[in-house]
Amino acid sequence: MKQNDLTETMSAGRIRVLFNPAGRYFTIVVLSLLIGLPGYGQYSISGYINTQGKSRTVYLSLLRYHEENAIYPEQVLISTKTDSTGYFEIAGKLLPEENKLYRIHCNLDENAHGLDFKESGEEKNYHNFIFSNSDTLFFTKGSDGWFANSTNTNPADRQWRKSIRYETSLLKELSENQNTDAIGQARKNYLDAFKLFCTDSLSDPLVRLLAFAHIRRNVDGLNEDFKSDPDFYYNLQKGLNGYYSGTSYNTQFQDEISRLSASIIHQKYLFHKGLNLLLGAVILLLLAVVILLLRKLRVSGKHSASDGLPGLTAREEKIAQLVCEGKSNNEIAAELYISLSTVKTHIGNINSKLNVTNRSELIAKLKNHTGD
Repeated sequence: MKQNDLTETMSAGRIRVLFNPAGRYFTIVVLSLLIGLPGYGQYSISGYINTQGKSRTVYLSLLRYHEENAIYPEQVLISTKTDSTGYFEIAGKLLPEENKLYRIHCNLDENAHGLDFKESGEEKNYHNFIFSNSDTLFFTKGSDGWFANSTNTNPADRQWRKSIRYETSLLKELSENQNTDAIGQARKNYLDAFKLFCTDSLSDPLVRLLAFAHIRRNVDGLNEDFKSDPDFYYNLQKGLNGYYSGTSYNTQFQDEISRLSASIIHQKYLFHKGLNLLLGAVILLLLAVVILLLRKLRVSGKHSASDGLPGLTAREEKIAQLVCEGKSNNEIAAELYISLSTVKTHIGNINSKLNVTNRSELIAKLKNHTGD
C-alpha cells in the first residue's frame, strides 16, 4: 500500500472519529501500544498545517548536521498530502534506528517550482528535529505559524531544544555588547560558556555535533580554539565514533577535524620554517663575523711580522734597531747599560739568525725588512 493510500485509509477509518488534535495524537500512541511488538520500530510524523489550502504537499527530508538552514531537493526522503482539515501523516519502518536530523517542510506557494524556504516569522514553513525509526512526532493546530507547536518523543530532540535556548541567551548577551574593543573577548566568553554547557549538559553525540555546527556559524575560525583546547573536539569525535561509526555524520566531522589539524600543522610548518630561516640568517651572520675576525687577525699577524724581526729576542731587536741608526758598539753599550762584550755577543747572534756576515749586510737586510 502506498504512503498516501495508508494515510487516507487511517483518516477514513480509525482516526476520522477524533475531531481534535490531542485526540488524534492520543489515538496514534494508544494504537501503537495495543499493536505491541509489531508496532516496535515504527515511526509516525503527523499533525496539522494551519493553512486554508487543501492537499498541500508536506516533505520529509534528511539533513546533514550543518544543513539546518539549507534546503535542497536531494534532501527529500518522502512527501505526502494534507487533507481538507490540513492534517497529514507520514509513517513507516524504514528510517534509521539511530538519531538523525530531519526536516518537515511545506512550500508557502504550492505552485512554486522547487522548494521555497522561510526561516523565521509567522511564515516559517519548516521544522527541524531529531528523530529515529521508533519515535512519534505530532503537530497541533495553532496560531503561531506552520509546525510551531509539536510534541516529539525523542529525548535527544528535547536536549537539542534546551541547547538552542541556552545558546540564544548567550548570543543575546553577545549582540547587546556595543563596545567594539570588548567584542573579541565577548566572543571568547560565548565560546567558552557554550563549550562548557555542551560538555556538562549534552550527552547525545548528535546534539553535541549540532552544537558544534552552531559554534562554527558564530565564531570566525576555530583554528586558535582547536589549538588551545583540542580535547573538546577529540571527545566529540570519540562519541561519534562510538555511536555513528561509518555514517556520514562521523565522516563529515572527521573531515572538519582534519581541516583544523591541517591548519594547525600548516601554522607550525610556517613557524618552524620562519624559525629555520631566522636561525640560518643568524648562523650566516656569525660566520661572516668569524671570517672578518680571522681576516683581521691575519692582517694583524702580517703587520706584526713586518714590525718585528723573525727569530730575534726583544733585546736583539733593540740592538738591531740601534745598528740601523748607525750607532757604534760602544754607543749601544752605553745606551743600553750593558757591556761591550755583551753587545758584540748579541750582534753575533743577530748576524747568525739573519744569515749575514758583517754590519753592512745587517743594516741592508734590516732596511729591506722595514721597507725603508
